[in-house]
Amino acid sequence: MSEEKWDVVSNRVVLEHPFLTVTMEAVRLPSGQVIEEWPIVSARDYVMVVAENEAGEILILEAYKHGPDRTSWMLVGGYLEPGEQPQAAARRELLEEAGYASDQWQPLGTFVVDGNRRMSTAHLFLARRAHAAEKLESDDIEQVTPRWILTEEAASALYDGRIAIMSSAVALALALPLLKA
Repeated sequence: MSEEKWDVVSNRVVLEHPFLTVTMEAVRLPSGQVIEEWPIVSARDYVMVVAENEAGEILILEAYKHGPDRTSWMLVGGYLEPGEQPQAAARRELLEEAGYASDQWQPLGTFVVDGNRRMSTAHLFLARRAHAAEKLESDDIEQVTPRWILTEEAASALYDGRIAIMSSAVALALALPLLKA
């Protein structure tokens, strides 16, 4: 495995927006070749939560998402606040978006969204034995419909198009083997 890093020769911000920043980097490859404009996209890091209840059902949210331009099934998720730890963000998002809590949390992994452009880091979690709790106030602009589905239906949704968002699909796919064990 090659451990040779690219050297950043220079960088300049070409777009700054509250949701993302685009920086053009001039990079020198280990071979010595220089690429003058390599785009790096930086968005806020986020969490995704696969929540399972006592009955072994999975919590899904259904809502219109502007990225895929359609209604999709998705999991609880959201951005980390500045200085917030990923598991704390996952607990907060489960309360804010669905009004549930869990005392059994398992990390499913931490992943960079785009291996070439960076984007952000996704922190994925499994929350077992989720139970109703007092819902926190949320400033989400999305109107979601939460519901509990059987694990088998969640697995089918990975392949039949009901889940259009990669972060939800990946978190669910990582959790399913643990849920069936």
